[in-house]
Amino acid sequence: MNIARCLKLKNRLTQKISKFQRDIIESNSIPESSEREVNVEKLDELRSKTVKELIDLKLKIEEASRPIREHILKIGELKSEIEFLKQISYERGEVLIRRPYQTQEVAEKYTTILTKRNIDDRIKKSEEEIDSLQEEIDNHNYTTEIEIEILS
Repeated sequence: MNIARCLKLKNRLTQKISKFQRDIIESNSIPESSEREVNVEKLDELRSKTVKELIDLKLKIEEASRPIREHILKIGELKSEIEFLKQISYERGEVLIRRPYQTQEVAEKYTTILTKRNIDDRIKKSEEEIDSLQEEIDNHNYTTEIEIEILS
């Protein structure tokens, strides 16, 4: 099974564990006069088995993803860089501002080091690099096979 399919399986196992947990939480303690709708012990056993399966799958995905780990980390940092760049003010020239506890706006001259064009260029370059890295990751995920035993 390729990594892309394993990632989908990982999500399904995670959802399955969440459902087991919800059912156990809702059904564990009930009034004595009520009839239990599910077998909590069996659900708990299935949850534990599925958690072990999930851990095994995650380890195999992690091992198979080692060659692209740097790409994955770099994408995270590039996304952080883009968010940082989007927060930088590039106002320059005369700007009207209102200082705390003042009723009138005051003209203040602003200067910048990083211009809007410079910031936009850096954002564009980072987005292009993310796209390129993501293509390599996708290619790796679709072409790298992992041997797994599906128990569920």
